[in-house]
Amino acid sequence: MKRLFLALCLLCAAAEAEVSAPHHDLSVTLEPGSRLLTVTDKVRFTGSGTAQLRLAPEFILQRLTLDGKPLSEAKMRGALIGGLRVWTLPLGNKPAAHTIELHYRGTLAPLLDASARETLGSLPAMADARGSYLPASYTWYPDLGAETLTYTLALDVPAAQRAITPGRLVDEQQINGRYRATFEFLHPTEGITLMAAPYQVKEVMYKNLRLRTYFHPEIAQLADDYLNSISGYIDLYNDWIGAYPYTEFSIVSSPLPTGYGMPTLTYLGIDVLRLPFIRHSSLGHEILHNWWGNGVYADWLHGNWSEGLTTFMADYTYKERQSADAARAQRLSWLRDFAAIPEGQDEPLMRFTSRRHSASQTIGYHKAAFLFFMLRDELGADAFNQGLRQFWKEQQFRTASWLELQRAFETASGKKLDGFFSQWLTQSGASQPVIRDTHLTQQDGAYRIAVTLAQPAPAYRLRVPLVITTAEGKEEHIVELTQEQQDYTLKSAAQPVSLALDPDLKLFRRLDSMELPPILRQIITDPATLTVIPARDASLRETARQLAGKLLDHPPRFRDEAATPEIPSPLLVIGTHQEVAVFLKRHKLPAQPAVLQERGTAQAWAARQTNDKTLVIVSAADHEALQALLRPLPHYGTESFIVFQNNKVIDKGVWATAGNERKLSPE
Repeated sequence: MKRLFLALCLLCAAAEAEVSAPHHDLSVTLEPGSRLLTVTDKVRFTGSGTAQLRLAPEFILQRLTLDGKPLSEAKMRGALIGGLRVWTLPLGNKPAAHTIELHYRGTLAPLLDASARETLGSLPAMADARGSYLPASYTWYPDLGAETLTYTLALDVPAAQRAITPGRLVDEQQINGRYRATFEFLHPTEGITLMAAPYQVKEVMYKNLRLRTYFHPEIAQLADDYLNSISGYIDLYNDWIGAYPYTEFSIVSSPLPTGYGMPTLTYLGIDVLRLPFIRHSSLGHEILHNWWGNGVYADWLHGNWSEGLTTFMADYTYKERQSADAARAQRLSWLRDFAAIPEGQDEPLMRFTSRRHSASQTIGYHKAAFLFFMLRDELGADAFNQGLRQFWKEQQFRTASWLELQRAFETASGKKLDGFFSQWLTQSGASQPVIRDTHLTQQDGAYRIAVTLAQPAPAYRLRVPLVITTAEGKEEHIVELTQEQQDYTLKSAAQPVSLALDPDLKLFRRLDSMELPPILRQIITDPATLTVIPARDASLRETARQLAGKLLDHPPRFRDEAATPEIPSPLLVIGTHQEVAVFLKRHKLPAQPAVLQERGTAQAWAARQTNDKTLVIVSAADHEALQALLRPLPHYGTESFIVFQNNKVIDKGVWATAGNERKLSPE
């Protein structure tokens, strides 16, 4: 995110000075108990013009010299600009080598409450004996506005603490009641992140790689399982892409519910690490980011490809390894999530930079992953994989855009891919191919199906799978659809029974209603959603309002429970079992499904109103049962129903659908 911040906020300053990627030689002393941070930094760089050096305003500058000359007392105060303390430094008219030396100190913010998920996108530098986190996006170290930097960082914390930053561990020791460690990062990187806590450190060596866990004492027993899982992912991506680019990898626990990937490490919440499936899913995703995102940097101003490629090569690949059915279920989940975004409410993939809410995740992670799935289908696995290796070889530790990716795949396949990338990157929405008409005839012992396909303008160029079901099995035909309407003739030796368009979900497309079960996300992403709380108890009503705020992407719009909901809007209804049942009956809305009755302490389920809009019900036994849903429920938007026992999910699933098959009868 630092690259995006610089690009958007510091454009004018960048025009005034030309500064090369600086090298920082930092010495950092952190006292988590008092939250005091003391920093000495020697910054070497080449530049000309007028540079601006920035620090967060809580830091007090005690010394600053430029090329050995101290700043005047007046200039030492700097100026407050855009919430940062800024010093203007004259570098001369011609590019030359410069050195800035500075010493400063300040008191960091206290650690956020662990439940403050909504603030995790813009964290300050924080310190606490339970854990300290100084993110790269926060100007806790001197910032000259350069896009990348390198550094050496010597850390000093109390003996009961351990500290880590991305990079190669050069040295560590305990001396005079202190823990000291030195790290270096000599590849260009976007920023410096620092973490410290009362970690128990465990290490193994694997093929000259240092693998470590930095775990809080309460989860230290998980270290062996996590260490044993790292090597398999590194081997997978070494073979698939190219050699792992660093000397080590660490898993670092966080007292906050974080999930961040950085060069050489991942920073995951304690509760996240406790989840048994994390080692088999999210861990591989974070390791892969050492190639995509932290090994090749995304060009933020021209779209972030790294999350989609990582999702395809990690999360989706693990489903493919599990089974074809699991992979199809993953694609269906992505398409359902996209269908939950009201038409016109999404953005082109080219504009995605980072996840802001569930709709942006659907675009930047899932639609982008689907792009790579379709690209592999079009090029073939061999050419696709060669393109990945070509891209890695050419762009390692450089900033690359979608265009560089396209060129790598073109070189590997020998195909021009302008049309493919253009339509999926620059157009919002999705393709919507449909079977407009069919006509089955029999002649000379063979069957012919005349098929008309249609799609709305602007027309996509699509390789559409058409699957004929016969008495003897299934036959797949791939047809090229490039216009708004096209005719085809399919032949079959066996008598066709039905015809389906893309039943295995190989195209990124907007599902039709027959393929689309109601799910919670359909009300989460829709700004037209109305929330009704048919509850008398004031404290329960307040909890319901909080739940609506956490569940919905947009500020909740509340509607009086006495008013009829017969308007063309999705509805969210929250209350106790009894009050919800009365409300649904009074307004002739779908009742609670029988399979959910008298199960758990709370249930949430999605249904269709008579106006075809989605209805989501959250029904709890009492106020305590409803309050238990505040944290877990927002994470289950892809489900049609969820059953809770207090805050634990005991059942969940998606309602079955009829599919989009067309029956065929010969004339």
